[in-house]
Amino acid sequence: MRRLTLTAQFGILSAVLIAALGIAFRADLFDAITLATLYLVQVAFVARAARKLRLQVEENEYQALHDTLTSLPNRTLFRDRVEQAILQARREDSRFSLLIMDLDRFKEINDTLGHRNGDLILQAIGPRLRGVLRDVDSIARFGGDEFAVLLPGAANSDAALRVASKIATALSRPFMLKGLTLDVEASIGISLFPDHGNDVDTLVQRADVAMYMAKEAHAGFEVYAADRDQNTPKRLALLGELRRALENKELVLFYQPKADIKTGKVNSVEALLRWQHPEHGLIFPDDFIPLAEHTGLIRPLTLYVLNEALEQSHLWQQQGLTLNIAVNLSARNLLDAELPDDVARLLDTWHVDPSLLKLEITENTIMLDPPKALEVLTKLRDLGVGLSIDDFGTGYSSLSYLRKLPVDELKIDRSFVMSMTQSENDQQIVRSTIDLSRNMGLKVVAEGVETKEIWHDLAELGCDVAQGYYLTRPIPPQELVEWLEKPIDAPVLEKARGRKQASGLKGL
Repeated sequence: MRRLTLTAQFGILSAVLIAALGIAFRADLFDAITLATLYLVQVAFVARAARKLRLQVEENEYQALHDTLTSLPNRTLFRDRVEQAILQARREDSRFSLLIMDLDRFKEINDTLGHRNGDLILQAIGPRLRGVLRDVDSIARFGGDEFAVLLPGAANSDAALRVASKIATALSRPFMLKGLTLDVEASIGISLFPDHGNDVDTLVQRADVAMYMAKEAHAGFEVYAADRDQNTPKRLALLGELRRALENKELVLFYQPKADIKTGKVNSVEALLRWQHPEHGLIFPDDFIPLAEHTGLIRPLTLYVLNEALEQSHLWQQQGLTLNIAVNLSARNLLDAELPDDVARLLDTWHVDPSLLKLEITENTIMLDPPKALEVLTKLRDLGVGLSIDDFGTGYSSLSYLRKLPVDELKIDRSFVMSMTQSENDQQIVRSTIDLSRNMGLKVVAEGVETKEIWHDLAELGCDVAQGYYLTRPIPPQELVEWLEKPIDAPVLEKARGRKQASGLKGL
């Protein structure tokens, strides 16, 4: 082989080195381009993820502060706006108004046309209100059919009433659903800053009270009036504690027997609510039920009582004791179209026959809204639940209307019964009520039976059932079982006893 010259050898080596460097350079360039591409892809991915996350955060924040159905501000956002309005009013020494409103008989729309159509009505409320309000005014939905309006600069009741009137007029225009023309009315309560409160909770609470004043008076709208509000600072503090008491089950039921006057047999009891307060001891319902009636607390309170009473009925039946239990309803309950469904659910939960539950309502309660009361009472009657008119004789109901009600019992008010032996007039009222009950085919119960003489007189007048301290005061459930084993000391009885009966209910 021909030996290569040194120059040729150097040239070949240089070419190899250049080729090697070229390959290496191209490899580094390829790696650099690859890394750059990956970096750009990652940056784009992170940017998209960041945008998506930001949008999700914004969406979550929006949903946390707005009602999902109507897109209106919710209670949380409205509260913040009222707090800001308070700060601004203090800085500028100005005033504003706050309105709370709910739709009258709205549940009838849900029951008749379904919740979907009810939702369409709720979605239309915001635009209706926005059409008569200023841009600076705030509208919120608190839930259900309850709405709130903040009116900055509405410095007095006249200004707030003008706005309330505009709202009422806007809502009075018919709503069209599926070719149907629906009329929707509202009850509106008004509170003013600082006249009626210096903080959000007080302003909302007092507007809420005014709303119930408007509803009870069928007035459309009312401004809060302290002389019509029984909620003293002490009672307002008690209201906050009452919410806690429901959660902690501090509310207990006592039971007062009702005995057949002829036989002395006890087949029924009335459940009476007591609050076992950790500091104040036993609190009677007159001190806290009115608080619940003027707030949204009456509904959960009523369901609590019904649940406790039906659970107790279930426990007694397991012990072989069958008693009819009466539970009192408030005016707000008879405006609640969902009450019959709630009662049906609780009866099913505790496997209690509807005939063992009796619901008591007063004349005045019924007459607050007779058509609505009749609708709710009819649904309860259709469940098989017994219905009683409590405190009969103290209300203003007409006999013609009473005959329409699906009730099976009248309870004579204790004030007439307790004084019937001293007052000829009261005795005549008791006699007339018993005769009326007979003519209407109703059972009659006398409350406030405290003496042998009253028991005797009621028996002679033909009264069916007696209830009162002559038998016993309301007592806890276990004491009631023990009491039923003791003889009843009544002159018209032959050592009558409460007797245990075997339960014939299915599923037990």
